[in-house]
Amino acid sequence: MVSSAASQAKPTIFTDVKVRFNRSEKDPRLVDKDAVLILDETAGKLVVNSHEKPLSIAYENVLRVQFEITTHMRGGALGQIAAIAGSTVGVPQVGTPISGKKVTDYWCYIEYRDGARTQNQMLEIGKDISERVIETMKQAFGDRVTQIGFAEHAENVDKKTIADLQSKHDLKVDKKKHPVPKVEVGKALIVVVCPPLAARDAGKSTQFKVHANDRAVIVNRSGTYSFAYLDPGEYLLVSQSANANGFRIKLEAGQEYYFLQNTLFGNFKPRTTLSRNSKELVMYELTGAYYADWRRTN
Repeated sequence: MVSSAASQAKPTIFTDVKVRFNRSEKDPRLVDKDAVLILDETAGKLVVNSHEKPLSIAYENVLRVQFEITTHMRGGALGQIAAIAGSTVGVPQVGTPISGKKVTDYWCYIEYRDGARTQNQMLEIGKDISERVIETMKQAFGDRVTQIGFAEHAENVDKKTIADLQSKHDLKVDKKKHPVPKVEVGKALIVVVCPPLAARDAGKSTQFKVHANDRAVIVNRSGTYSFAYLDPGEYLLVSQSANANGFRIKLEAGQEYYFLQNTLFGNFKPRTTLSRNSKELVMYELTGAYYADWRRTN
């Protein structure tokens, strides 16, 4: 008879989890659905129980688990953003301990081996369980678990200081072409996705600009993405709609930088924050976004 702590261990179950996935092959928009996350040490499996997107991965097939603070609307409340007006939004450095007072919702990006292919899945972890989920994942997968963060801290920007504030642009939402950004020699690549609050909001008419110092370099709508090539140097990157929000960043030639242009609709006015995020997260969001085909008209 075999008796051990492992054989008697009960699965660790987490609710307040959402699974994020593309609606279908024909409709790539991303949707969130309730799910239950199960870490079963005895069976050696990571399980996501969801009617629409079930998942079961053997522990040895988990390649990496990546946690990143959310900065978007979830369940009618903001994740990292307590109040967009008058607030400062920051992202912790990699490896920074999680404070119980500051803990918030987390993205959880899971990359795993499925036969000969590498697959991925995005989860959203509620703030009340995020510390326990991260700790449990670390116990299960060790150094395959990372917490991603960046030094840039987004702050509100006075719109009067934006030189290109009054620029006008024509934007068409291209639902057929889906260009993939690639690094160019001598230039810094910036990729910006503007996730919708819900799939039904994709393509709404409000424009969300991204300014680099004195000019608009990207124009999105809710549910679209775009990218730009900038000369290396110091920039003030600002996301602008009814408000303006951004940070200073040094861009280097031959490097790529990824951002989310987070949206919030309050008092019938679209508002925005800019966050720097990992390539994995932004490219996952890009799979569910339409391409913003825009041009300047003045």
